[in-house]
Amino acid sequence: MTTVGKPLIQVGSNIFELIEFTVTKPIENNNSTHVSPTLYGVNVAKVREVIRLPKIVPCLTSASEVLGVFNLRGLPIPVINLAKALGYADEPVSPTSQVIVTEFSGRLAGFVVSGTRRIRRVSWDKVLPPSSDAFNSITGMMLIENQDFIFILDFERILIDIERRSGGEQSGSSSYHVNESTQTQRGGAKPLVLVVDDSSTARKAISEMLRGFNLEVMEFSNGDEAWNEINSSVEGGLTSKIQLIVSDVEMPKLDGYSLVRRIRKSARLNHLPIILHSSLTGEVNRERAKQAGANAYVSKLNKKEMVEALNAVFPGYIAGSA
Repeated sequence: MTTVGKPLIQVGSNIFELIEFTVTKPIENNNSTHVSPTLYGVNVAKVREVIRLPKIVPCLTSASEVLGVFNLRGLPIPVINLAKALGYADEPVSPTSQVIVTEFSGRLAGFVVSGTRRIRRVSWDKVLPPSSDAFNSITGMMLIENQDFIFILDFERILIDIERRSGGEQSGSSSYHVNESTQTQRGGAKPLVLVVDDSSTARKAISEMLRGFNLEVMEFSNGDEAWNEINSSVEGGLTSKIQLIVSDVEMPKLDGYSLVRRIRKSARLNHLPIILHSSLTGEVNRERAKQAGANAYVSKLNKKEMVEALNAVFPGYIAGSA
């Protein structure tokens, strides 16, 4: 077992650490030529530990990628064959395989990989966003030595897709609505909110939630894109209309913490309220958001937490209960 310590990286440095791993074995052809397997990576902040392949107990599920559950110090952890989830249907799970135990959005899950290699410390500005939505399991890619690429996987998206196909998605039962008296006091105008998230799926879900609260939304796919737009806006233009920024944390080019830091250092923009939302849950990440200068830090797609944060920015704007 390898316990992964959380990285001690300065907030706003635009630096993160990832674990490099493979999900397929090296291949040899008839001429015994070594072929390197595809390299993948995941943010260390999402990894609790890396363990040897444990005893897995099969469970009833319609998702073929789910191998079953295993016991991790008294906790039942679902385990997923990552190779199968990525389309390598013929890649077997061997006794030498490892399991990356992840923790995000308040959930634990294990992903079987062929093997882990190293931890890399990299800058988000070296990470390129996927060139197409067809790469729906990849949040970014980066060029490394020997002209190889590392593909950064979106473990959360993979897990959500599996849950949806197996009927595990649950609809929320919360009931919220815009407080009409508060909106009247605001003159009926819709507050403009900038939504920044590299995941098109998450960005769409968050934007739909906010529009449901009668908020005007403008979307950006990463922090660099949002920063360039609002920083270049002339006085009286976009900047004067923005009343809130809702941003993801993990993003290619410029992460959420660094975006907050840039805004707080700008005399023209530092008044803007900012809510960071992320699957990186826990007090450590909430404290990092506070250090960066964010007004609030909420779990991704947690409607209750988002409503509380919105009401802190727009007092009494949303009524209702979870």
